[in-house]
Amino acid sequence: QISAILTSFRNDPPKQMAGKQITQAEDYSTGKRTVFADHHEEDIDLPKSNVLKYFLEDGSWFCLRPSGTEPKVKFYFAVKGTSLQDSEQRLAALSEAVMKTVDGIV
Repeated sequence: QISAILTSFRNDPPKQMAGKQITQAEDYSTGKRTVFADHHEEDIDLPKSNVLKYFLEDGSWFCLRPSGTEPKVKFYFAVKGTSLQDSEQRLAALSEAVMKTVDGIV
């Protein structure tokens, strides 16, 4: 299941999440950033790793990677809100949308 999740996100990246367009994707295994507005790629200077990171139009992002010590996928989220309450709502919406996508894969 771990491999299926990462393969799906890597080969068929989501176009939006929580109602926001995904503007960029970084694949640390290839060292490439894809900018979806004009479909060009840029190099990223980070160590090679099985990590995928997606940036949303509102400045939020989410990242996924396999755990190095356990058989599970780890997810990381960052949001930008106008207040603590707004940020908490954005975080809940984003994490729920990502988990719903994962549930559709497994």
